[in-house]
Amino acid sequence: MVQAALLANPVISFDRFTTGRFQEFGIAQSFIDLLSQPMRRRVAEAEMESARLRIANVVFQHVTDVRSSLVEAVAAAQVRDVSERAQAAAAASAVAATAIHAAGNLQELDLVSERAAAAEFQAVAIHARGESASTREQLARALGVSTTGAALILQDRLPELPVADPSVDSLVALAARSRLDLAAALQDVNAAGKTLGITRRFRLLPDGTLSFAGEGEDGGPFKSGPGFSIPLPFFDRGQARMLRAQSALRAAVARHEAITLSMRADVRAAYALLTSARARFEEYRLRVVPLRRRATEETQLQYNAMAVSVFGLLQARQGELNAGQGYIEAMSDYWKARIQLERAVGTSLP
Repeated sequence: MVQAALLANPVISFDRFTTGRFQEFGIAQSFIDLLSQPMRRRVAEAEMESARLRIANVVFQHVTDVRSSLVEAVAAAQVRDVSERAQAAAAASAVAATAIHAAGNLQELDLVSERAAAAEFQAVAIHARGESASTREQLARALGVSTTGAALILQDRLPELPVADPSVDSLVALAARSRLDLAAALQDVNAAGKTLGITRRFRLLPDGTLSFAGEGEDGGPFKSGPGFSIPLPFFDRGQARMLRAQSALRAAVARHEAITLSMRADVRAAYALLTSARARFEEYRLRVVPLRRRATEETQLQYNAMAVSVFGLLQARQGELNAGQGYIEAMSDYWKARIQLERAVGTSLP
């Protein structure tokens, strides 16, 4: 931008010849550079605006990455809590099985099965704790802070889902107005068009100078006067410069069209993931979790009536906890899909 606003430096020359003590001087300035300076400045303004938009797009993309990392960290903490509760239930079942087996009221096969289940839930809980710690460190890295992931204070739960999502057509229209990379590509088209205009205007006269020169000899009169010089367009009539500028404009238009097509496909693909994630979450919320909770309640009633063993009750409780873990994962998938959709749209969703 600064360079485009500057004029070319004038050129000064001075010659002195000892024989006869003859001397001459001259100063020259490109007048083509002076005439094209306003147009070059407008090209630079379009290029600078394109750079601003691209930088803003990088910042926006990074913000979405941070938000996605936050969702993963909160969801991993919730899954860890559920896994630890399931592991505790499985451990209690194994302890009960050991006591009943010692009293001679449980077969060896059932005891081994209960212990194997407890060990499996223990392994799952260990993995969940590792995932929680890892996602916290990834969030700290995305935030660019020097603290450890364990020191971050996060919310306890993911937020509830919004009542409804916008339509895909409205999101495509919103993306066309909001995508910063699309706006930057449009500025590239603008800059390429202005460059073509400069090239076309000065096609036959790419350079030319105005000058003032003087000469004299000791004892003689001193002569001076203006002058100018221009190249004669006999052979090079700017054909190559025109073709290059036209090609650059066509390429900029093609890139803009490609980003437009990609934007529409990105929005539709992200919207498909969002609707799928919402449907999966609703399945857990309306059916899986309530049915598992009802199964636990019914098993509790039968256990109170001594119709089922403590192992049946603990297994029902483990099933309910597994459903809760699936519920959390479905909610996490929805919010990550929504953030991906915001990335595709280029702004926050309505």
